[in-house]
Amino acid sequence: MPKILLVTVGGSHQPIVTAIRALQPDRVIFVCSDGSKGSKSQVIGEGSPCEVRRGTEVIERLPNIPTQVGLSDRFQQDRDLILIQEPDDLSECYLKTSLCIRSIQQELPDAQTMADYTGGTKSMSVGLAMAALDYQVTLYVTTTVRTNIIKIERGELPGQATVAPVVAQRTLGQFLPIFLQQYNYPAAIAQLKRLLSSMELPPETTRQIRTLYACCCGLDAWDRFEHREALEFFESQMKYPEIRQLGLFLKRVINSRGQIDEKFDFSNSTVGHGYEIVQDLILNAERRAAQERYDDAVGRLYRALELLAQICLLKSYGIKTGDVDIQQLPESLRDEYEQKRSSVKKKIQLALKDSYELLSKLPDDPIGQLYQQNANKIINALEVRNNSLFAHGFQPITSSDYEDVSKVFVNFIQSAIETVTPHKLKLQSPQFPTTLEI
Repeated sequence: MPKILLVTVGGSHQPIVTAIRALQPDRVIFVCSDGSKGSKSQVIGEGSPCEVRRGTEVIERLPNIPTQVGLSDRFQQDRDLILIQEPDDLSECYLKTSLCIRSIQQELPDAQTMADYTGGTKSMSVGLAMAALDYQVTLYVTTTVRTNIIKIERGELPGQATVAPVVAQRTLGQFLPIFLQQYNYPAAIAQLKRLLSSMELPPETTRQIRTLYACCCGLDAWDRFEHREALEFFESQMKYPEIRQLGLFLKRVINSRGQIDEKFDFSNSTVGHGYEIVQDLILNAERRAAQERYDDAVGRLYRALELLAQICLLKSYGIKTGDVDIQQLPESLRDEYEQKRSSVKKKIQLALKDSYELLSKLPDDPIGQLYQQNANKIINALEVRNNSLFAHGFQPITSSDYEDVSKVFVNFIQSAIETVTPHKLKLQSPQFPTTLEI
């Protein structure tokens, strides 16, 4: 595993030489100011360009830095020299050093990359330090006990810079909020896991990160419909109001799913009105739409519409749409539905439209009656989904398509649930938070 060191070079060669000798890199990349008076002369200057001074007096002249530390052919000027045209331009310093680091990580993924930001202008040092933080490069600063504020005296040694609290604060204060707003839980989890596994942090910061990690893992699992896994993550975090509100709804979702999914374990759940899994799908569709994944969003709305009918038929009439028991139907409908029995599967199976038409034929069914009032709008909205690549066509679903479908489906579903739900069970179905105050 090669060791590669990036160093900023200023007016003094001494701390650079000290850092190279102490850290023993296989390769050194020098970040220097360009121009006739630039610090590049200390790296590629001929003869004895490096000066040792006492005050204004030059007491010794030495060869360039690569020669002093014996880099020999390990230093290649066209590869290992970053020239900064404007050494006080922070953006140039940051962009050039970050480009170099990124290139190293792509070409030599096993390399141990280090950065020492002791020399150079303030902008050069800050630019390298920022790039190192962004690309998880180990930072060093060569220093000693200062006797003045002008420069580092002899006796200096490179020490690893304490950056963990800085990285943690940047992650929690800048990056994590963006990921939460995007519902991008895999990215949030990756950043939090990196903090926990690679840095020594104060106990309170570690506790906060572990809590956020558990919450994000729970949200990620729930977002993938892994409801039981999500509950396991949430159970130890229920003291936080945001998580408690979600956890209470999740327990009702789990119970609702258990009533329709025979293979699903719905132990430790809470009985609700029974349609929470439908509400969960609508909320998931909203998150996919926020990510501009409109095909996925419409697919979830379609499933929510389908589930609404399936749950209603099962709860109210004991009818399973995947295998209709003819004896559960009114006698007047049995002959009609017997004709729908598959000659292959020997079952009567009802798709979405058939399920709602059955509800419409059942005496005084409130959802069936509501469907009759909205049938044309629902059938027209279904065409968007049916023409999409995820169903039977090739048409991509646009933002406006999603809005049109959502307006029809969601209004109908919400009205249907309101119609069949006792007032005492009309509990809020919260969307995932876009911030976590932990």
